[in-house]
Amino acid sequence: MTSVLSKTVTPKGELAWVTITGEGKENMSGKLQYKADIILDPKNNEADKAYIAKIDAFWAKNKPANFKKKPKSLGYYFCEKLLDADGNPQKDEEDQYVYNPDGKVSVSFKTSTVWPDGKTKTVKTRNAKGNVVQLGETQIGNGSMGYVAGAMDIYKQETKAKIVASAGVTMYLDEI
Repeated sequence: MTSVLSKTVTPKGELAWVTITGEGKENMSGKLQYKADIILDPKNNEADKAYIAKIDAFWAKNKPANFKKKPKSLGYYFCEKLLDADGNPQKDEEDQYVYNPDGKVSVSFKTSTVWPDGKTKTVKTRNAKGNVVQLGETQIGNGSMGYVAGAMDIYKQETKAKIVASAGVTMYLDEI
């Protein structure tokens, strides 16, 4: 399958877990990456709702042929825990938290810290006027408001027999 990379810019939202300098953060495979999440509220904000619908439509249009399973990830996840009558977070039969499918959504953007040639990658940051700014050692804190720009693409994991075992949408980070 060829890449179906599609440039994207989120609506304005609450930034979280932003790591775009230094060595980055180690992912589950042990590779270093830069990462930024943006919290959107599709239930209460039409632009956020339209953005999540855009990601869903991208998956529907570009998912691997004959892939019948649910996507492993769509690049976003629900992030508000459902509460019981006493206000405590609910858990399912596997002791995992249950999240509100009508609540806020976190869209996760990631990119490697280096280019294939080994040169360090830079995630651009812009101010409210769209001008590139240098943050130096300053970090973007949780709760900061902004936009995330990047690209979305389809990923797939195949078995040795070339059967698609899992697939989904990945969000690449370019700018904040």
